[in-house]
Amino acid sequence: MATEQKIEKAIQKLQRDRIVVFRINALTRIGREELMTIFSRLFEEFQFNPAMLFNLYSAVVEIIFNAIKANAKHVIFKSEVRMKLLKQQFQDIDDLLEIIFREEMLRDFMTRHIIPEKLKKRVNTVLQLTEKKRTGRTAGLSEKDIQHLLDFNKLLEQEEVFIHFTMAITDEKIVFNVVNDIPILGKDMDRIQQSRMTHHTLSKEGRSTDYFGPDYIDVTESAGFGIAMADEIYYEMALNPLEHFTISASEGATRAIMHFPRAKFSLE
Repeated sequence: MATEQKIEKAIQKLQRDRIVVFRINALTRIGREELMTIFSRLFEEFQFNPAMLFNLYSAVVEIIFNAIKANAKHVIFKSEVRMKLLKQQFQDIDDLLEIIFREEMLRDFMTRHIIPEKLKKRVNTVLQLTEKKRTGRTAGLSEKDIQHLLDFNKLLEQEEVFIHFTMAITDEKIVFNVVNDIPILGKDMDRIQQSRMTHHTLSKEGRSTDYFGPDYIDVTESAGFGIAMADEIYYEMALNPLEHFTISASEGATRAIMHFPRAKFSLE
């Protein structure tokens, strides 16, 4: 489907049903441009204040990128666990993996046996290579890079992980729902919640932007930087993100739901 048709179909569905759902596994430069166009049309059709467009778009993009990174981390983490089990010569590895990744306690236990920096490096590498390929900058990719991408894409196909992104509009609010088809690790959820509380405390003291300075920012994996960026946009809008933006995990999926009062986008 052509880009123009896809955008028009999304806008028509929002006008008719007040809800539209997308299934994605990446957000490239072209994808970001398409999403910005949809947001621009959304603001035009519903007569929202254009001064708020970039804030809203930026918050949503941060959360989608967070979900994409989480999916990449999940499939790479699972492949690392598989290699660990193979080296230890376990039998029925597929059955073992299914049990491990179904039970939160077992998933978190396995993180002790995977080197964090190795996992972080693999995740960052595949994200960078994927972006280069999707934006046509493949000339500088080596054979090793190309093989790395092929291996990663195979993992994605095997796991069938996707992100479901929903936009919905009611008379009172605008809602964005980003759902990963994978569960978040307990330690990652704890770290995100702790980071959000630190950010919130700084906000109450009138210095929320200090969170991004060297005294507070956590550079470890899954520290919630993208989520903090989205939270900051709420603070800029004089809203409490802990009331309007929830992150939860259940039934093997991770959900990030963002609520914005429509009144904040009024032209009046």
